[in-house]
Amino acid sequence: GAASATGDSGAASATGDRGAASATGTRGAASATGYSGAASATGDSGAASATGYRGAASATGDSGAASATGDSGAASATGTGCVALACGYESKALGTLGNAIVCCERGPWNGKTYPLLAIKAAIVDGEIIKADTWYTLKNGEFVEVE
Repeated sequence: GAASATGDSGAASATGDRGAASATGTRGAASATGYSGAASATGDSGAASATGYRGAASATGDSGAASATGDSGAASATGTGCVALACGYESKALGTLGNAIVCCERGPWNGKTYPLLAIKAAIVDGEIIKADTWYTLKNGEFVEVE
């Protein structure tokens, strides 16, 4: 399924497999909870969340937030003053200059969950953390991924 909220303070949700959700208005929220879903918040102060397996979340507006909490998810912050959070198992985050990335490292499946091992945040400065580059956390440190 697909959901779109284009007005101010709108909300969009796609809960089925391979769904897409887009919130293009100011302070909109988009959520894709199905397998391989995509959520995008392009308005100012928007939030995009991809909670399904291999989901993708993108914050392209000002002061937006993108979170990928499902396994193998991807979160990107390409707007101004945005944050990308990748906290699912084997997830990754990307940001442009001046934005922030947050990555979580998880251990192997223990029968209940992939336990949280470490979390780290950084501002994309173009030197230590490169712009437009995917990162994940290994041994508590940022590493580049494709």
